Amino acid sequence: MLNLLKKYIFLNLLALIALIGIGFYFAQNSPGVQAADNNFTLTWSSDSYIPPGYAGLALPTQGSQIKVFVLPTKKLNFNPERLTYRWLLDDEIMGWAGGQGKSVFSFKATKWPSDRHTVESQVLDGESVIWRGFIEIKISKTEAVLQLSNNDYAVSENLNAKTGQTLKILATPFFFNTPDINALNFQWELDGQELANVDNKDFHIFSLNIPAGKLEKALIKNLNLLVTDKKNTDYQASSQTTLRVQ
Repeated sequence: MLNLLKKYIFLNLLALIALIGIGFYFAQNSPGVQAADNNFTLTWSSDSYIPPGYAGLALPTQGSQIKVFVLPTKKLNFNPERLTYRWLLDDEIMGWAGGQGKSVFSFKATKWPSDRHTVESQVLDGESVIWRGFIEIKISKTEAVLQLSNNDYAVSENLNAKTGQTLKILATPFFFNTPDINALNFQWELDGQELANVDNKDFHIFSLNIPAGKLEKALIKNLNLLVTDKKNTDYQASSQTTLRVQ
């Protein structure tokens, strides 16, 4: 009887080991997505204004709409659209933004210039997080650059001119929260006196006619520009140069 009992326990032990082995095998080979750390990447874009032909990024300013994308970095052996995406903005879960196939997250920048928004994306297969990525987006400030009409470079702090010359100065705004330059107001001042623009069509272009004649000494004038958003004057940028006429 004792021998039969030992044999029974032994057979049950073998069966248990076999079941554990089978379960372990199934667990290791169960269907699912395996994502390496370099399978995805995060990138972003902003809807802030940049001039035509500008090759740089449209940097976000306060109020800009920012989009963050999870993009595959290589050809995958699974469809990323069937995965679930979870989004965190500044360490807070944005529940409304997540879900199956939601690989794009859009939000409005609320930080001040030089501050940063932190975005985290988690990619899930079922309940398992298979990839996690982080990105910091620095908030910039609006800018206005002065240029001469026949020159692609910005005007320096000092601008030399001659009597009898007509200067055509362009104001080039950057990173305002509008796609249309006509939504901006351009205010020009010379030595603190507001100047009327002779070109009624393009307010970002200022023409200055310098009378002909001979000067005993150089004439120094300060030219200032203030660009504001017509709908929200809190969004503004300024630029200035010292005009030296001789």
